[in-house]
Amino acid sequence: MKHRRQHRTILRASTVVVAAMLAFSACETSPPVPDRTFTRAGLLVDAVEARLDSDRPIQAVNTVTQGRDRGFLDDQETRTFLERVIQDERDRYRAAVADRDYRTAVAAEHNLRRLGGDPLELGLAVDATDGIASRDQLLLDWSLAELDAGEPVLALYLLLRRSTLGDLDSAQVARFLDVAGTLNHDEAVRRLSRIAANGSDAATSGGGGTAVVDSAAEMLRGTVTVWVNRGIRLEQGVGVPDRVIGSGFFVDPRGYLLTNYHVISSEVDPEYEGYSRLFVKLPGRPDQRIPARVVGYDRIFDLALLKVEVDPEYVFSLSDTRELEPGERVLALGSPGGLDSTVTSGIVSASGRRFLQMGEAVQVDVPINPGNSGGPLVLPDGQVAGVVFAGLEQFEGVNFAIPSYWIRHFFPRLFEDGEVTHAWIGISVFEVDHGLQVAYVAPGSPADRAGIQAGMVLTEIEGTAVDTLAGAQDVLLGVASDSVLSTVWRRTAADGSVHTTRRLLATDQRPYSPVEDALERQPIEALFPVLYGMDVDRVSAAPWGPDFVITGVQPGSIADESSLSVDDPFALRDWRVDRDLRAAFIQIVIKKRKAGFLESGVQLGAFLETDSFL
Repeated sequence: MKHRRQHRTILRASTVVVAAMLAFSACETSPPVPDRTFTRAGLLVDAVEARLDSDRPIQAVNTVTQGRDRGFLDDQETRTFLERVIQDERDRYRAAVADRDYRTAVAAEHNLRRLGGDPLELGLAVDATDGIASRDQLLLDWSLAELDAGEPVLALYLLLRRSTLGDLDSAQVARFLDVAGTLNHDEAVRRLSRIAANGSDAATSGGGGTAVVDSAAEMLRGTVTVWVNRGIRLEQGVGVPDRVIGSGFFVDPRGYLLTNYHVISSEVDPEYEGYSRLFVKLPGRPDQRIPARVVGYDRIFDLALLKVEVDPEYVFSLSDTRELEPGERVLALGSPGGLDSTVTSGIVSASGRRFLQMGEAVQVDVPINPGNSGGPLVLPDGQVAGVVFAGLEQFEGVNFAIPSYWIRHFFPRLFEDGEVTHAWIGISVFEVDHGLQVAYVAPGSPADRAGIQAGMVLTEIEGTAVDTLAGAQDVLLGVASDSVLSTVWRRTAADGSVHTTRRLLATDQRPYSPVEDALERQPIEALFPVLYGMDVDRVSAAPWGPDFVITGVQPGSIADESSLSVDDPFALRDWRVDRDLRAAFIQIVIKKRKAGFLESGVQLGAFLETDSFL
């Protein structure tokens, strides 16, 4: 008891002392500065600092852009942060050049060009490119380095990414011309021959360099049958051999060949737990199985690069054809059903088919069967127009190919081990007049960090007006992840006024399935604009399922084709994701305005790999 009284006495004395000290401090000092740590501006500055101190400081650009646009950063703060980003990129550039890491050097050069000058049109001109080599010079140095390292295919494709070949000296022209001839690369032969003849890279009516067109029989020597042994599978209690058969074609004289990813997916898919062994069979040698390995692959474009230890008798090159014309003659080479050295012919039925997440496919009227997947689609001049993919269940008898134009964007990266990644902004869009309107912004994406909101319209990327998904994705495929892009946006205010703003966006790595990633952190209704093309507002949360009302329908979307319209109320009864079908389904009870508000049940389904993301 005595100790407790002493303790209370000491506590009261301490309280008096502390109170006196606080009173004295209040009398002797000025009023304290308000704590801004938890203001929106303060939190944004903290976010910028955290990005600058991370291993990817270029991502700070998105937060800086949002801060300036919303008035959280003044002109001087914006300039200071941009100068820090520029210094980081200059350091990255110098280190990359010193290490002969040309891929990083090209990416850093691109960013410095975008950050230099006055990118936000705020009178904040910053010198970012002093002492930085041009992109064309870096690509030339890179291609020469690859040539010296014994990588002729990579060297040639890197060279063709330059804006011109007209500045090459005669020795360089001769060297690359010899490589182009060896690789059957007609485009490079034509361009380099023109330079050798008249010193110009511009197309002329005359000039040499016409390539020799090889026969189909000669080209077949460059094709293979891709054969994957996946052991035994059980069907109704009986074990049967599990085999996957596809086609492939050589693109490098050292034994590198292209095929479809879905043919060899069991070799690299971490979710596949069974037995898998990969082989190829050369033409005319059906009993000889040559072990192969996967070098690089791209799930989004359904492509894979394989390596076998053989010297191919023929090597293909990818065409630079941007768009194939309907009615144009084409050949398909491959191994339908395992029958090697098969040639079928036909025509291009249509171009611009959007079945891939990025880019476009070409529809062909050519006999193609399972086993043709991964084989080349060849133009009459012998150039590869695309890579065949077969077996789309919803299009029986209709066949498609991945155009070479899109493959060339990332072809060199397939030579690097592992999965190819692409840049992305993180928005789902649909086409409107003079732009692409944002339907959805992925949480945590570059667009989200930059303050992009649904309803805004993207009108320009990198100085190019964009009004089609293919056009915008074309730009994105041409840059690396962590690339700064100059963009222009249009937005309509509540009073109906239209505002245009310029923003810098630093891209990030695109996830394979943005919808699946989003579903892990958001409810299904947040993805309605992406999957089904409708905007909704929640109006209640009944025990049997939430109630919504439709507030917008995208033209040509699943919702539009299902006769759903604005102001239709509905209740979500169930939803599921089918991983095998790669689709998401919802069951709703809806009162359609177009049907007199009679209640009916509707099921909507959409593929997870939607093509609307940038």
